[in-house]
Amino acid sequence: MSEEVKTEGPAEQKGSSGPSVSRRRFLAGAGVGLAAGAAAATGVIAVAGPKQGETTVGTPAQTINLPASMRKVSLNMNGKVLPDVAVDVRSSLWEVMTYQLGMVGANLGCDRAECGACAVVIDGRAVNSCTVLAARLGRGQKITTIEGLAKGTKPEDLHPIQRAYWQKGGFQCGICTRGFIMSTYALLSAKTPVQIPTEDQVREALSGNICRCSEYPKIFDSVFSAAEEMRK
Repeated sequence: MSEEVKTEGPAEQKGSSGPSVSRRRFLAGAGVGLAAGAAAATGVIAVAGPKQGETTVGTPAQTINLPASMRKVSLNMNGKVLPDVAVDVRSSLWEVMTYQLGMVGANLGCDRAECGACAVVIDGRAVNSCTVLAARLGRGQKITTIEGLAKGTKPEDLHPIQRAYWQKGGFQCGICTRGFIMSTYALLSAKTPVQIPTEDQVREALSGNICRCSEYPKIFDSVFSAAEEMRK
């Protein structure tokens, strides 16, 4: 009879190809991830100077190991490169903007990339921030949000697109309006701008946005008015 290999609980066994993961170890790792996630929800987590081969988050006086489920990203937002942010790899850009960066411009509508209320512009394209993973955006992509359009709070400080939606009444309840504005911005501010858009071009540009109030006629008027003002 072969000699019995004694183990203590769920420890690793001799001859195994790799370490086994016990329930205790799994829960311990999950606890660290939850603690880091809760800390991240309160604001931006600064990344302290780690030792070689080690990534940590927190202040230099008190650091914790960065769990495998988190990443350090440097977001280029509205023309500025923000300080490093530690994000969960499962967090959407909308979640990071709202809960960690304190940006409340993008509305969350369906949370399923179906209504376009949370639209932002990434590298010239309008996308739904509720389904874009923030961990994939720290690679130099240029992100533009509704906060990056206006220069101030006065009517004359508004971006021509914002001012057109306001003057033409291209809104009603307002939940979808910011997403429509960002999709319009992507259309009229592309590398090859559509200076005089046709109705078909506007329909295509806004096809990912839904207005539950059915304010589409005034929304279209707003797009054409903004295009005219931006040509001046």
